[in-house]
Amino acid sequence: MGKKYKTFEVYLIHLDPHKCTGCQECVHFCPVDVFDMVGRKALVERPQNCLGCGTCVAVCRSEAIILTEI
Repeated sequence: MGKKYKTFEVYLIHLDPHKCTGCQECVHFCPVDVFDMVGRKALVERPQNCLGCGTCVAVCRSEAIILTEI
């Protein structure tokens, strides 16, 4: 009998600080608290929390967030 492997999704979340306008929408709408505001910019502080739901990408008016499934 071989080992059983559990498959799961892993997501990479990137925020371009040059595009970020500091609107805080990603901070407010992220259901798992991935982002924090530092100064007037959002930063990805807890990327391990990302579920890949895409809410942050949908609410980011400046298109500063890139979500990639690996």
